[in-house]
Amino acid sequence: MAAVVDARRNRILLVLLVVLHFAAISHQVDGGGGVSLLQRGLFTLLSPLQRGMGATVYGFRELWDGYGFHRETYRENRRLEERVRYLEALLQERSHLAREAERLRDILGLREILPLRTQVATVISRDGVPWFRSLTIDRGTTSGVTLNAPVMSSTGVVGRVIAVGPHAARVQVLLDRDSGAGVLVERTRATGVVSGQVVQPEAGANDLILKYVPERAEIANGDVVVTSGVDGIYPKGLVVGRVSYVGKGSALFHEVRVQPSARFDRLEEVLVVLREEEDLETPEVVQ
Repeated sequence: MAAVVDARRNRILLVLLVVLHFAAISHQVDGGGGVSLLQRGLFTLLSPLQRGMGATVYGFRELWDGYGFHRETYRENRRLEERVRYLEALLQERSHLAREAERLRDILGLREILPLRTQVATVISRDGVPWFRSLTIDRGTTSGVTLNAPVMSSTGVVGRVIAVGPHAARVQVLLDRDSGAGVLVERTRATGVVSGQVVQPEAGANDLILKYVPERAEIANGDVVVTSGVDGIYPKGLVVGRVSYVGKGSALFHEVRVQPSARFDRLEEVLVVLREEEDLETPEVVQ
């Protein structure tokens, strides 16, 4: 066994001596271009390996640079998305403020031309079933609001205060079936009373009913209807709406519907007409 190991060792030493001898000779032999044969051989042998390592290192560097670029792009996109959301919210807020300013401008414009003392109020809630309709505003007795005070929008009569507290009031709108306002047809001066409908037909479901217009009175579609002042609640001459339908009623009266001028589905700000305390009854209190 020892002899085998010694023989193998001797062969290995012989190979090493041959390689070293060949390397020494190659180092001394000119390989052209001012370099030895050994240097040229090593260069030829190691060049592919160097190129492979260089390509690998370059690939990793490109990958790392790409990762950094995409990471920064992702962060920039996130910043831009947040900026866009902020600007959209700001635009919505500015649009809301612009619409609110326009509504207030309309309501204040009406306030300036009315020969009445008024108070601007905001609608804070709505109550509505098919026959009974009301809304709540954020003004009460501390602002001078009293029971039966007329309430208006920039386009027409809304209703009257039916309950009042220190800081809020409930308003019965004209669409309520139990409401009532004395009116007259501006063109012909025919008088009557408007109120909400007891049974709402498919057509003109939000129209008012104009009652007690004599059959002989002249009235036509498009006629403007205004308050008459005879009910003691609404001042004379406030716009209520326009006649939308005239039909044959009873033997004594026309069947008339009126499209209200007030946009009840869009009410946000209203004007409350301030009046002297004339009703001595204790009002229902709204908390």
